[in-house]
Amino acid sequence: MAVLFGCATVSFAQTSFIATLQHEGEFSHYYGAGALSSAYNAAEAGDIITLSPGTFTSPGTINKGITLRGAGIESDNKTYISGEVTFASTDSTRVTTVEGISFNSRTYVQNNSSGSGQGIIKFIKNYFYQITASRNSTYSSKRGPLVRFYNCIVLGEMYFSDYVYPDFLFYNCYVVNPYCSQYFSETTTAFVNCVINLAYRYDVSSTYYLNFYNSIFNWTDSYGGTDSNYKMPNTATCYNCLSINKTYLFSNLVSSGNNKTIGSASEVFATYTTGYKNGETFELTDAAKEAYIGTDGTQMGMQGGNYPYTTTVQYPIITKFNVDAQTNKAGMLNVEMEVDGE
Repeated sequence: MAVLFGCATVSFAQTSFIATLQHEGEFSHYYGAGALSSAYNAAEAGDIITLSPGTFTSPGTINKGITLRGAGIESDNKTYISGEVTFASTDSTRVTTVEGISFNSRTYVQNNSSGSGQGIIKFIKNYFYQITASRNSTYSSKRGPLVRFYNCIVLGEMYFSDYVYPDFLFYNCYVVNPYCSQYFSETTTAFVNCVINLAYRYDVSSTYYLNFYNSIFNWTDSYGGTDSNYKMPNTATCYNCLSINKTYLFSNLVSSGNNKTIGSASEVFATYTTGYKNGETFELTDAAKEAYIGTDGTQMGMQGGNYPYTTTVQYPIITKFNVDAQTNKAGMLNVEMEVDGE
């Protein structure tokens, strides 16, 4: 959109690393690679931190009920956080929301000291190198916060440490190698309308106690062996899921239903075949949309369900900003600005 401002001059400052803290209607700006840490240290519950494109140093642990926003995981100029980040929450009234950020190192979600007082952490449209549910060394085997993932990409490995009982729900996400220890029979972790990519010599028996609904399993591993080697453990649950290539995947399940198998990814997806790439929508072919229907009547996979996959963030992102060098005859300065966001 083009906007005309009645002014003769504009002062415009720009840097690669800006963290903007919004607190009760007031805005504070922090600069440089450590800007996120500075903004986070000053933040209080309910505040919003917006990060510009660029690579920010991790603040270490994030355990405040704040909203953290980035430029989007498929933006031409992304927001990255470098270094391990630990998210924790023990306050049942606390909600932490993170959207539009690419995490370059392992991300931890830490459990708390008791089964009560669980806070909520929402991850929306983020890219993760790896996700690990872990426990603080001072805590015993207890539950962590309620963690919800929407339209996220977990590209390295999704791993749960021993003796933690995670309450994770993944909606319309792309997840590589979800790994679970046999210790957590109490886990409530589930994947709904997801694409699960099993790769890198992945052992499918490591999916103990994980639950899958309306999800599609694609195999790009190099483990070898016969088709009969690929079986879910009988402690896992799969309902209305689709396996590409591996016909024995669901044969060992005690609790399952309406699962199917098909020969190749090209019979299911319009463009996706193996690994994740920018711009991929995970849309099914027209024939697959008719053949593979979820329990809610929408298509299986990441374009079905309540949260069809998209990387467009829910808040305005300025993607283009041009200012004319001179005013026009009317003394107006022409500003052209493009904004992306739902």
